[in-house]
Amino acid sequence: MESKQVAKEIRSAIKESNIEKVVELIGSDPDLLNMMTPFGSWLHVAASRGELGIVKKLVELGSNINMQGGVYGGGALNEAASAGHIDIVRYLLSCGADMDVSEPERNPLFGAISNGYVDIAKLLVEKGIDIDIKYNGEAMKNMDALAFAREQGQNEIVRLLENQKGEVTTSIESNNSNQDHHDELLQRVVKYFGPVKNSISEIVPGSRVSVNIHIIPPSMNQNFVTLVTTGMSDEPMDYSNEESIFKYAELLLKLPSSWTVEEDDMKDQDHYWPIDWLRKVAHIPHIYDGWIEEGVILPNGEPPKAFASNTKLSSIMLCRPKEVGLDKVHTKQGDIKIYSLVPIYEEEKILALEKGYEYLLKKMSEQGISDVLDIQRINVGVLQ
Repeated sequence: MESKQVAKEIRSAIKESNIEKVVELIGSDPDLLNMMTPFGSWLHVAASRGELGIVKKLVELGSNINMQGGVYGGGALNEAASAGHIDIVRYLLSCGADMDVSEPERNPLFGAISNGYVDIAKLLVEKGIDIDIKYNGEAMKNMDALAFAREQGQNEIVRLLENQKGEVTTSIESNNSNQDHHDELLQRVVKYFGPVKNSISEIVPGSRVSVNIHIIPPSMNQNFVTLVTTGMSDEPMDYSNEESIFKYAELLLKLPSSWTVEEDDMKDQDHYWPIDWLRKVAHIPHIYDGWIEEGVILPNGEPPKAFASNTKLSSIMLCRPKEVGLDKVHTKQGDIKIYSLVPIYEEEKILALEKGYEYLLKKMSEQGISDVLDIQRINVGVLQ
């Protein structure tokens, strides 16, 4: 059997929690055991998916517990901490896994903080992880774990770290304010789409904000996955003298119910591009000191290239949400405008530029095209 096929079967076996199959496929081959995939080693994959039994078996077979790789470029410990699997974190630590703090992306404590896993943060602190190390770069300025927790609005972890440092608990007005309006916005969103299942957080170099992408799974009333941002509205967009335009914005994007949003899929551009573009659009005003508004079309290059190999969609159009009353949310931060991202074809972009984006939306509606992503939908730009 070819190595590519073996790798595919091992990954499938891990996803299916099939320990026996994993052992059978790997056998006693150390190269296969420690092979590096786009998702890291098999230990990374099992750790990120919460498969404790498979993690233990891989370690017993001789898997390198400190091999670097995966989504964050760190060890399997970091994958488990970032994904919230405390049982695996505890086991890997008992096996002598390094608490790598060489980079913020590899730091398991930062991974736990990003996703709000208080119990894991507490365990790592108890095990002696360095909470005082500070990172400097374009995205972080002299930032330690406590500063990062404050920036992310993780108040429970803030208190944990302040107590560890022996500091008096204080409130950071700006961070509390940010968390307040994040909560206000999400409270409005969940009324329409249902509760948030999990969130993806990261910092982009050069941007003034840290954007969180919240994932709302399908429900009985909503047959699609909803992605919504917070953090984009932590800072106003640059409007110069355009006082009539909204200064604060967040974004919304709908995916088919079959579209899974997991760490294992992040390296697959055919699968990941909608999330990537949601993040890109959220950072554009804060990297380029500009603004976005309804009707803006953002092409994937010039001329626009298809977002992925399985679709010809190539530009993003900003629209009002179809849900009545969701286009504007009043918060303590101010009124936040919510824009829905709608991927379009090159011919549709040309049509919108010639006749207006409202005209394009009308033509799409006439063809029964909704705001849920359909990578193979009709191109109304060629029907004219």
